[in-house]
Amino acid sequence: MDKYQVRISVRNMVEFLLQSGDINQALGCSKALQQGTLIHRRLQAEAGSDYRSEVRLSYEVDFDDFIILIEGIADGIITGGELPLIDEIKSTSAPLDIIDENYSTVHWAQAKCYGWMYLYQTGAPMVTVRLTYCHSESNEVKRFSKSFSYDELKEFFFNLVEQYAVWIRMKIQHINDRNKSILCMPFPFPQYRLGQRRLAAEVYYSIRDGRSLFAQAPTGTGKTISVLFPSIKAMGQGMGEKIFYLTAKTLTRQAAEHAISIMSEKGLILRSITLTAKDKACFMDTTVCNPADCSYACGHYDRVNNAVFDILQRERIITREILLDYARKHHICPFEYSLDISLWTDCIICDYNHVFDPRVYLRRFFDPGGDYILLIDEAHNLAERARKMYSADLSKQSLMKYRKEWKQSAPDVYREFSAVNRWFINARKMFDKSYDAKVIDFPSELIVHVEKFTGALEKFVMESPLSIRNELLELFFACRAFLMSASFFDERFICYVIREGSDIRLRLLCADPSYLLQKACGKGRSAVFFSGTLQPLEFYKSILGGRAEDRTLCLTSPFPSENLCLMIAGNISTRYRNREDSYEKIAEYIKAAIEAKNGNYMVFFPSYEYMMNVYSIYVSSWPGDYTIVQHTDMNDVEREGFLDFFEDTPEKTMIAFVVMGGIFSEGIDLIGERLSGAVIVGVGLPQLSLERNLISQYYQSANGQGFEYAYMLPGLNRVMQAAGRVIRTSTDRGFVLLIDDRFLHRRYLDQYPAEWQHYHRVYNSRDVSCILHDFWNNAG
Repeated sequence: MDKYQVRISVRNMVEFLLQSGDINQALGCSKALQQGTLIHRRLQAEAGSDYRSEVRLSYEVDFDDFIILIEGIADGIITGGELPLIDEIKSTSAPLDIIDENYSTVHWAQAKCYGWMYLYQTGAPMVTVRLTYCHSESNEVKRFSKSFSYDELKEFFFNLVEQYAVWIRMKIQHINDRNKSILCMPFPFPQYRLGQRRLAAEVYYSIRDGRSLFAQAPTGTGKTISVLFPSIKAMGQGMGEKIFYLTAKTLTRQAAEHAISIMSEKGLILRSITLTAKDKACFMDTTVCNPADCSYACGHYDRVNNAVFDILQRERIITREILLDYARKHHICPFEYSLDISLWTDCIICDYNHVFDPRVYLRRFFDPGGDYILLIDEAHNLAERARKMYSADLSKQSLMKYRKEWKQSAPDVYREFSAVNRWFINARKMFDKSYDAKVIDFPSELIVHVEKFTGALEKFVMESPLSIRNELLELFFACRAFLMSASFFDERFICYVIREGSDIRLRLLCADPSYLLQKACGKGRSAVFFSGTLQPLEFYKSILGGRAEDRTLCLTSPFPSENLCLMIAGNISTRYRNREDSYEKIAEYIKAAIEAKNGNYMVFFPSYEYMMNVYSIYVSSWPGDYTIVQHTDMNDVEREGFLDFFEDTPEKTMIAFVVMGGIFSEGIDLIGERLSGAVIVGVGLPQLSLERNLISQYYQSANGQGFEYAYMLPGLNRVMQAAGRVIRTSTDRGFVLLIDDRFLHRRYLDQYPAEWQHYHRVYNSRDVSCILHDFWNNAG
C-alpha cells in the first residue's frame, strides 16, 4: 500500500508551527504584494553575478506510514564567499528602526530551513543565513546574518518536522477511519424517494468525471442528502479532497449539518465545520480586529493551535454554537479560529462568497485550488449574488469627507485625491438636464489615479487615530473593491456614470458573471448547482458558467400532482399602467380563495406599494378578517415572529400579505396546515431600472434574449419560489392562484414544470370558489 504523501512549503510549515502574537487588521492589498515582488527582483538584480536567485530547495522526510515533502524557494544563494550564504528577502511597511535581529522568529525559521536543505544537498559543513528587510516606500535596506553548522540546522529542522508530524498523524488516522466508515456507510434511509437515486447517481458521475452538474430537484426530493451522500462516497474513493457546501441561508446550512448528523448516526466518521461571517461570529459589539480593542485578538496566535487541536480531538460536526464555545474556552477570535479549523475538516459549510467573492474568498484553499467538490445549494440565487460580488462603484461624495485633513497633514493622499476628484468634476460635464446616466468607455486613466490614491491612503489609514480609522477603512476597502472590479473588466462588464443629486457615481457593472463563476469553479474538481427551481436549466447553465460538456438533470416533483390545485386568472393585468384598475378585482379573488376552507394563506405582490393598495381595499371591504402584513426592513426576530402566526391548526382563517422575492418567498417551511394556499399577483418581474435595462441590452446583443434573461426568467423564478411554499411534504394539500394575463402567454406556459400542467383557468372569483370547494371537499 502506498504511503500517504503530504506536500507543504517551508513558509506554510513554519508559519503554522511558530505563529504567535496578536491579530492586527492588515490592509494587505494586492498592490503591496506586487510591490513586494518588485522589491525582491530589484535586490536580486543588484546583488551581483555570484547571487543565484529563486533557488528551489526540498527535503523529503519518510515516516513509517507517511511521507512529508517540504519544499520552498530561497530568494538568493551566494557561494563566492568564505561560507555559502542563504538570503531571505522580506519587504515591509514597518519602520526599519523597530526591526532588530529578534523581530521575527518565523522569518529566521524559514531561512534556517532553507539553510539545512542547502547543506544536505551540497554536503557543506556550515552556512550563513541572512535576513534582508527592505522598506516598501523608502527602499532602505537592513540586514542580519547568522552562521550555523550542519548539525545545528539538522536538529532545528527535524524538531520542526516532528512537531508538524503530530498533526499529520492525526490527519492520517482520521482519513483512514473516515474512509473505512464511508465504505461501510449505507444510504441513511430505508429507501430512496422518487428521483433521489437518479440525482445521487448524477452527482457521483459528475464528480468522477470532473464536470459540473446543473440539477433541478423539487421540494421533497431530499436534495441535501442526495448531493452530500454521493459526494462523501466519492471522497472515500479518493475523488475529492474536501467538500464545500455553499448556501446563502441559515436554514439550508442547518439542513446540511442535519444531513451529516444523520449519516454520522449510521456510522459515518466525518469532520465538518460551518463558517460564519466575521461580524456574526465576533464576540464584540463592534468588529475591530486589534489587540487594543479586542482581548480575543490579543495573543490569539499564541493560543490558536492548541485550540484547534482540542476541538479536533473532541468534535466532528462543528456548528457555529460549538465553535463559539471553544473560542470562549481558549479566549481566541472565533472567526480566525474557524478558518484554521477548516484546514483539517472534510466538509466546509459556508456562504457563496467564501468561494466566489474576489474580496473575501478562502485564499488558503483557492490559491491556486485543489481537488475540491463544490455543492451549490439554492443555485438560482447565485447569478445575482455574483453580479454584486464582481461589480463596484465609486462616488465623488465618498471621497470628499477628509479632503481638508489630507490637504493639511497628508499631501501625498491629497495630491492623488485631487486627480481622482478632477475626473469626477469633468464627468459632471457629460450631463445635461435631459438625462442622469451615461454609459462610457472604461476609464483607464482614472483607474491609475485610484490605484495611486489607494496606495497613499493605506499609509494614512494605519497612522490615523482610532476615532476616524474605521470610516477611513470603509473608503479604503471601497477603493480596493473598485480596483478589483476594474481588474476583471472586459466585454461582459458595462461602465456607466450616474448623477444622483449633487453627487456623481461611477459604476462598473458585471452584466454577465458566467465567465468569472466558471473560472472560480475551475479551481475545484467538480461543481454541482442545484435548486428546487433551476428552470429552465439551459438558462441557468448559461448564466452560471456551464460548459457544453456539463450535465443537466430536471426531476419532477415526487408529490402527487392532485395535491396541488393550480388556478390562473388571466383576466387581470398587473402591469404598472393597469394596477389601479386591478385592486378591487384582486381583493375579490383573495376573498374567494380563502373562504373555501379555514386555514392560513399568503398573498404575494410584486411591490410593497401594490400590496398596501390592495390591502387597504381588502380590510375596508372585509374588516372582520384576520390579516397580517409584511413590513419593510424586518429583522430576523421580526421575521420569526411573523412566521409564528402560521399555527398548525388555526381556529380562524389568517391572510398574510407579503412581497414576492422577499424574505417570505423562499427558505421557509410551513408544513401541513400551517399554509393552505398562496395567491401570487403578477409575474414577478424585477423592478424596471437602469441597471436591469443595461443587462437586458447586454444579453440582447449576446444571444437575442435580453428581456428573457434580465426580466422574464428571473421573475418567473420568484413566482415558482413563492408557489413552492405551499406543498412541502407528500401529505400537504393546497392551492396556488396566479393572477396576471401573462401567465397564459405561450412564452410562460412553455416554462412551467410538469406538475403545473394541470392548471385551471378561472375568469372570476366565482370560478375560484367552485373549484376550491370541490378541491377541499374531495380531500381524502
